[in-house]
Amino acid sequence: MMKAVLALVAGFVLTLAVFASGLAFAAWLILAKPVHQARPTDSVSQLWTKDAQPVDKAAPALERVAAAQPPAPDAAARVQSVDPTKTAAVAPGADEQQARLPAAHVSWCADRYRSYNPDDNSYMSYSGQQRPCVSPYLDNSADAGQAAQQPDEVSYDEGGAAPLVATADLSDDHVQSCFNRYRSYRPDDNSYQPYSGGPRRQCE
Repeated sequence: MMKAVLALVAGFVLTLAVFASGLAFAAWLILAKPVHQARPTDSVSQLWTKDAQPVDKAAPALERVAAAQPPAPDAAARVQSVDPTKTAAVAPGADEQQARLPAAHVSWCADRYRSYNPDDNSYMSYSGQQRPCVSPYLDNSADAGQAAQQPDEVSYDEGGAAPLVATADLSDDHVQSCFNRYRSYRPDDNSYQPYSGGPRRQCE
């Protein structure tokens, strides 16, 4: 009976010792002081050693490096000068293009696309491509200009297109339905541009 009690007490003491040693080791790890890392917010005095050694300027091992030569003054002027042969073919600036865009078009594109940029009339699609915004408020010449700026590979549909007919008796529900289905819908001739390319088709 006495041996059983002693074995029980010894086991309890050993378990307690293992638990206490693990707790002490964990406390030592938590309270250990980390190595100081120099940060940009540290003062300059913290970065230098406290036992600095003076340098003997007369020592033969020291060698002075030549200073870097400044660039010629005419080189900077050449870089800043404008080359008329290069700038003659530059497309009109973003301010000119934005001035040509109707306010209704800019408002429509900003409401429809969160990533719309009115400076270059484009938005970032979900696939990551930059695309021009085409709204029903752009006139036909602006559509043609945007199509000329966007060289895409277009596969033309073999089927014939429905003849374009100017219709004035379209209901508001029909126009709204076509706007919701087709990004390139134009209510003046009730047509849209198919995604696969080819001629415009009537919205039914």
